Amino acid sequence: MNYKESAKSIVELLGGKDNITNYLHCVTRLRFNLAHENQADLEQINELDGVMGTQVKNGQYQIIIGTNVTKVFDEVAKLLGDTSVSEQQENMKGKMSLNLVFDVISGIFAPILPALVAGGILKGLIAIILSFNIIAENNSTIALFNLVSDIPFYFLPFLLAVSSARKFKVNEFLGICMAGALLYPSFVASLETGQSGLTLFGLAIPVFNYANSVFPVVLGVGLMAIVYRFVDKFIPDVLKMVVVPAVTLIVTIPISLFIIAPIGAYGGIYLAEGIVWLFDKVGVLAGFLLGFFMPLIVLTGMHQSTSPIQIQNISTLGYDYLLPISFCHNMAESGAALGAALRMKDKELRSAAISTSFSAFLGISEPAMYTVNVVNKTPFICAMIANGIGGALTVILGTKCFAFVMPGITSLPVYAEPGGGLGNLLLMFICILSTFVISFILSYLSGKKIADNMKGKRGSKQQ
Repeated sequence: MNYKESAKSIVELLGGKDNITNYLHCVTRLRFNLAHENQADLEQINELDGVMGTQVKNGQYQIIIGTNVTKVFDEVAKLLGDTSVSEQQENMKGKMSLNLVFDVISGIFAPILPALVAGGILKGLIAIILSFNIIAENNSTIALFNLVSDIPFYFLPFLLAVSSARKFKVNEFLGICMAGALLYPSFVASLETGQSGLTLFGLAIPVFNYANSVFPVVLGVGLMAIVYRFVDKFIPDVLKMVVVPAVTLIVTIPISLFIIAPIGAYGGIYLAEGIVWLFDKVGVLAGFLLGFFMPLIVLTGMHQSTSPIQIQNISTLGYDYLLPISFCHNMAESGAALGAALRMKDKELRSAAISTSFSAFLGISEPAMYTVNVVNKTPFICAMIANGIGGALTVILGTKCFAFVMPGITSLPVYAEPGGGLGNLLLMFICILSTFVISFILSYLSGKKIADNMKGKRGSKQQ
C-alpha cells in the first residue's frame, strides 16, 4: 500500500482540501467533516488500495483503513495542514443534533486514547506483578511505575483541555488554563475541609475532586470557545491579543468553577450510578442486548461515543462494566472470521481471513468485520449472537475492567484487581474464551460452505 498515494486520492475524492473542514483518526478509521457532502465519491474511495469500507455516520465521513490508519493519516495531514474553521462553524450554526454530539465526542476523545491506554496497560501489569508477590507493594520501583501509570488519569483534565480546545477551535493554552483552574493546588487542598474559601458574588464555590474527571473540563472549554468568539467580535484588532484572552479567562473560569464544572461533576456521578442501577436491575438482559448490538455499533462507527462513559465509570466507581463487553466483541469477531476462514476453499482468501481474525484477537476488529464477516453475512450474525451471550456472561460473573484500555488480548492484565488478586482476570478469561469458541463454532457450522465472495465486491463493504 502506497500511503502517500492513498492519502492523495482520498483527499481528492472527498472534494479536495477546500471541502474538508475537519479531520482526525481513531484506531482504525479516518474521520472527515465536509463542507459540501455532495462532492464526496464514496464508491471510488471504496476501490482504493487499503480501504476496507466507508461509512457516513454522526456527521462524519469515516474511511476504514485498519492498522495502517496512522500512516495514512500522517500523509493526509501533510496535504491538509490546518483546515478551514470558519466554514465548518457556519455549517454547524443552528444544527445542534445527536450527530453533532457524537462528532464532538469522537473528536475530543480519539486523540487522547493512546495516553489512557498506555496508563491502563501499565496499571494492569503492576496488578499482576503484585498478585504473584514478585515485588513488594511498597517497593520504590513499583511506586515509580505507579506514578507513571497514574499520570494520564490524574491529569486527564489537561489532556481533555487540549483536545477539547482543538475541537472547539479555541486557543489550546487557554484550554489548559481551564484545566489548571480545576486542579489548582489550593483548590485541591480544600477537598480535605470541604470548603474552598472562594466565593463568587458572596456565594461559596462548590468543592469537587476534578482529577480524573471528564465532563467538567469539556463543558468549561466549550463555554470558553463561546465567550472567546463573542468577545472577539467587539474588540478592535489592535487590542485583540491582550483583551480577548483576558476577558475570556475572567468570565469563563469563575462561571465554570461555580456552575459548569459542578454540573459536569454531578452529571458524571449520576451517569455512573445510573449504569450501576441498570446492571443491578436488568443486568443479564442489558449485557446481552449491549453485546448483541455491539457489532452494529462498531459497524456504524459509534463505539467512540461510549469512551467518556467508560472513563467516567472508572473515575467514579473504580471500574467499568462496558469494556468487558467490548472485549468480548473483539473475540466474537475473531472467532467468526476464523470459522469462516476454515470454510473457504481459496487459499489466498483463507490466509487473509485468518490474518484478520488474529487482528481482531489483538483488539482491532474492523478488518475482520469488513473483509470477512459483513461480506459473508452469516459470520457477522454469528458474532452478534456470540457477543450477546458473552455480554450476558460478563454480567453473570460480575467481571469488571479497572482501567481504560482498548479491548484486545493485550489488555487482559487490566482485569487483574488493583490490590492484587487474579479472580476477576480469570473470570474475564472465561468470558472471552466462551465468546470466541461460541462464535467460531456458530460460524463454522452455519453452512457447509462459505461462499468465496470477497473477490471483486469491494463495493459491498459499504453496508
